[in-house]
Amino acid sequence: MEHLFRDWDPLSKAVAAERLFAAEPVSLRALAHRLNVDREILSQAQRAAEERVLMWLRSPDSAALTGHLFGLTEWLGTAATQEQLIAADPSHPAEVPALGTPLWRVLVTLMPDRRLQEGWLVVGDVGGLRDKTRQLLAGKPADTDVVELLGQLGIRPHSAKAWLESLPKEQPRPEQRPAGAAPSEPKPLPRRTPGANGHQQRNGVPVPSQAGNGPDPATALAALNALTGAAAPRPHLVPSPRSTPTSPSSDPRRWQRIDVTSGHLRGEPVAVPEGYAAQLGMRPGTLLSVTGPGDNAVVLVWRDQQPVFDSLQPVLMRLNARPGDSVYVTVDGYRLDAQLTS
Repeated sequence: MEHLFRDWDPLSKAVAAERLFAAEPVSLRALAHRLNVDREILSQAQRAAEERVLMWLRSPDSAALTGHLFGLTEWLGTAATQEQLIAADPSHPAEVPALGTPLWRVLVTLMPDRRLQEGWLVVGDVGGLRDKTRQLLAGKPADTDVVELLGQLGIRPHSAKAWLESLPKEQPRPEQRPAGAAPSEPKPLPRRTPGANGHQQRNGVPVPSQAGNGPDPATALAALNALTGAAAPRPHLVPSPRSTPTSPSSDPRRWQRIDVTSGHLRGEPVAVPEGYAAQLGMRPGTLLSVTGPGDNAVVLVWRDQQPVFDSLQPVLMRLNARPGDSVYVTVDGYRLDAQLTS
């Protein structure tokens, strides 16, 4: 990462540090005032910086980072603590000098499908995942292995205990409270400070190191965009979308049918025919990063003799797909479109 930013001009570095990779991006207006530059000039510098990062992510120079990201997200699962992320590799707390930002914070920005929320790095929304957890636990048989059950939501065994302990306790209904008892306030989750406390264990659960455990970088996930916005405007490291066919019937050769399985909904790879991947200009050992509905990054990887979508889980969840459904996907440039058949 330092090699990427080392030769950037001061204005581009400021945009990267204060907006692209900041925990709380400052507004263009505030940054322009601080740097004493015209707001439009700063906006142009930001667009150029985004494109520069995007091109780097697609280049062989980023292989080590994208390989690390792939292995890291696999290990983190759908929910992991900030401490687990920081402790997953000795390099994570280290600062990227050109940005004045720790590496783990840069990695969070480049992850396409998850955000830090209340001290948890979660795929999607932390409240939604908690609701799904409660629903899953409510219907479990008495002898169910809870850790294995949480695996259905993509929560890894090393995170299961902490995730269960983080679930807010349900408050009793007013008629169930003892007479005169004041309603108790829900206990807030602790606010975590980057780098604070030890990171080798959490609640007695060891945090395994991810050093050296990444897969072949040539088949790694090239994360493109996690800068989707809440209150502050966040830039998007994605290309401009191109037009796609309106339906599979308009040009069947450009659409690929996916028969959805429960594994696909858990994030498992989705196989596609070699001819379809070749039609997109791919060959064995290459990958193609595209942006799907909702600005979710999707990666098509040609491993050995089998091309696969590394995961279509965010796309399938957005379509509310279920096992047995048929979904058609098409790729146009760096944009993926998907339709659920009726």
